[in-house]
Amino acid sequence: METELEICYKFEPLFDLLDPEQYPEVDTVIMTGGRYSLKSHTTSIFSLIALVQSEWNVLYTRFTNVSITDSIKPEVSDKIDLLGYGGMVADTNTHIETANARMAFKGIKTGSSQQTANLKSLSGFNLFVVDEAEEIPDYATFKKVFYSIRSETKRNLSILILNPTVTDHWIYREFFESRGIEGGSNTVKDNVMYIHTSYLDGDVERMPQNIRRDYERLAKDNPTEYDNIVNGGWITEPEGVLLPLSKLRFDDLENIPEESIVYRFSVGDPADKGGDHFSQPFFFVSVMDGQLACFVKDVIHTKDGIEVVNDRAIEKARLNHIEDIYLEANGVGTAAYLLLKRDLSNHANVKPFHSTIAKEVRILSHYEFVQKYFVFDKEYRSNTEYSAFISHVTGYIRDDDKKNKHKKDAIDSLCSAANILKIKYKKLLYG
Repeated sequence: METELEICYKFEPLFDLLDPEQYPEVDTVIMTGGRYSLKSHTTSIFSLIALVQSEWNVLYTRFTNVSITDSIKPEVSDKIDLLGYGGMVADTNTHIETANARMAFKGIKTGSSQQTANLKSLSGFNLFVVDEAEEIPDYATFKKVFYSIRSETKRNLSILILNPTVTDHWIYREFFESRGIEGGSNTVKDNVMYIHTSYLDGDVERMPQNIRRDYERLAKDNPTEYDNIVNGGWITEPEGVLLPLSKLRFDDLENIPEESIVYRFSVGDPADKGGDHFSQPFFFVSVMDGQLACFVKDVIHTKDGIEVVNDRAIEKARLNHIEDIYLEANGVGTAAYLLLKRDLSNHANVKPFHSTIAKEVRILSHYEFVQKYFVFDKEYRSNTEYSAFISHVTGYIRDDDKKNKHKKDAIDSLCSAANILKIKYKKLLYG
């Protein structure tokens, strides 16, 4: 026995996708909104109907395995009786199945690194649902699973459910900015359907009174936070960021006047624990009309091991005619320094440096110099590694160790370079 359900009108196009003749070009749904905006609730209903009535095979995921059995799975299982499907499905810890189709719950990320699940085990699914999709670190990771969702007889569909974050996030760049779509839109553009809701689209009277009161307070006291958390709006810059994107200098780095370049150097900040990046920018220092500018010509920003990074550092150093390479010689940095010194001794000076102050102190001491004198490539978004580097630089928040975890390396390499320039060009800078 099926139950009549009231679905917010903004979600009606989603259910139209169960009909193969409706929106045949759509293979991706971007579902945004704030708290209590019915995103997960409605997608759970849609997925169960797709499973039972259309015999779709569904892969229901988050980026990590954390909380899948405590959040995503119960969210869907709770709708079984609501839809009257109790006698039609078998509900286990990891699957919901019918005689002809299945819904599996699986994390994309397999462990502490960013290694993704074995994609061969994902064959047979045609509906891919990602809850809290903002956790996926980059477009490439999403695409790995997206390409595995392939059926020859049913619509292939990916649904990304997310609470919008900053506009430099890859989802905003790939699905909104590059396609000319405003955040908060409800529309279809090419192969993508956009659905945006807020708590005002649901039954407000059924919300807990204390939550409603807090929303009303937040709207008065902090409209920016209200728009992001409650209404699901994208934010340009997180509060407390030391080097926001709007304050960085960007230019065309392909046409730096050769005669103005007075120094070419690089600073490396080797990863010293799991999750950290080996971050190594390559700089061209220019002086024109007595004014100094430090162009961030190229970057290495990766979790690859020392041997791989060493080969890439050698290639970039030679390509950019780097004179000096400074490497922070902590435990891991010592090994990187010795490798580079061995392989680059005839091309560049490789110099270790030992910091006597914590990264946070160094960053706070030199970030304003970076903002004033450093110039970044305006085409950085076309380079995945440079883009990730900028994202980490502009994501570093003052006095927030939790959010800054694994984001210190990029900004620290810049601030280390700033310190070197302050010493080398002291007379030019300060008279």
